[in-house]
Amino acid sequence: MTKNPTNAMRVGIVGHRRAAEPSRNMLAYKSLRGSASSDHLDLVRGLAAIAVMLGHLRNLYFVDFSEAAGNSNPLVRLVYFVSGFSHYAVMIFFVLSGFLVGGTVLRGRMDRTWSWSLYATNRLTRLWVVLIPALILGAIWDHCGIHIFGTAGIYGGVARANVGIFAVPPRLAASVMLGNALFLQSILTPTFGSNGPLWSLSYEFWYYVLFPLMVLAIPLGKVTWSTVLYAIAAVVVVFFIGEEISLYFLIWLLGASINLAPEESGGSGRLWVMIATAAVVLAVAVLKFKPGSVEYLDFFVGVASAVFIIVLLRRRARSASGFYSRAARGLAGFSYTLYVLHLPALVFISAWLVPQRRWQPDAVHVAIVVALGICALAYALAIARFTEYRTDVVRARVTAAIGLR
Repeated sequence: MTKNPTNAMRVGIVGHRRAAEPSRNMLAYKSLRGSASSDHLDLVRGLAAIAVMLGHLRNLYFVDFSEAAGNSNPLVRLVYFVSGFSHYAVMIFFVLSGFLVGGTVLRGRMDRTWSWSLYATNRLTRLWVVLIPALILGAIWDHCGIHIFGTAGIYGGVARANVGIFAVPPRLAASVMLGNALFLQSILTPTFGSNGPLWSLSYEFWYYVLFPLMVLAIPLGKVTWSTVLYAIAAVVVVFFIGEEISLYFLIWLLGASINLAPEESGGSGRLWVMIATAAVVLAVAVLKFKPGSVEYLDFFVGVASAVFIIVLLRRRARSASGFYSRAARGLAGFSYTLYVLHLPALVFISAWLVPQRRWQPDAVHVAIVVALGICALAYALAIARFTEYRTDVVRARVTAAIGLR
């Protein structure tokens, strides 16, 4: 899934320190750089992206658990268990993104240093540096797959897999590609080609838009016309994105509320804000969705993720800068690329290797799928060196070109 849509951006405009000081003390976790907590969050982000990929590998190449021979075997159960968190990993992305990106919005507002232009530049460069190449590469994989394998299988939406349940050719239209580049998938267009994971990017983008509007609609002093207009704009966005995306914003909002929780037990902070948000999330899950449904569990996973992140944040030790730290940063460094890049390539390979019935999870086929997973990681890492790793360079150039500092 974000980065990653989940990377924190610093607002670099100098404000009035005297006016900002009281509000700044309301926010916890001002800087995680160089801390063990930062390493832990990096690892969570990297593992979440891998969890999404593992779920797609299982659904593309292995039969459903109920059809698996020897599904009472502990090792077979382990394979299906480890690869069973794909969708819920996206909820972790939402909470992480809310915490990191939402924190920058809150700091900018409370410190009176908020800048729409800088915020938009930071967010859009982060998203587009990876997304645009992913759309192009996805189009290449899908067009080649349709040309070579036809539409009788997964590209026609008739494969017996839990991935690829829709016909791909109509989703390769230029209008769909443009809609995905503008984060309109799941609103005005479907996801592009076979790249189903792109659904969450539109969610993330509109949360990036909606949250600042909501925060700026809360007056720091007296109500002004600007706060009223921001409130109206927030309502317009909610109606535009629709009920489902708006409901899942609550999970993202829960991540943002972590910034108001105290860093340690008994510390200053506004823990009640997070508790109230969590209560609303759970209430929506219970009242809106059927118990045991995917949506119902999504909201509970969101609350559990927020609690887990708070536990990690309260580990105040400095980063050991050893293997663990390097591995965590390494995984997080290309997690966004892995999330948006892996599926079209895996769909192409599945059309070649599994044209009809998916495999049983025996030792040979598990080894093949593990190898495919390693190849997908290597592919994403290679592309990330030209995209995600260069985000700061691109951002600096764009910032300089439009005169921001």
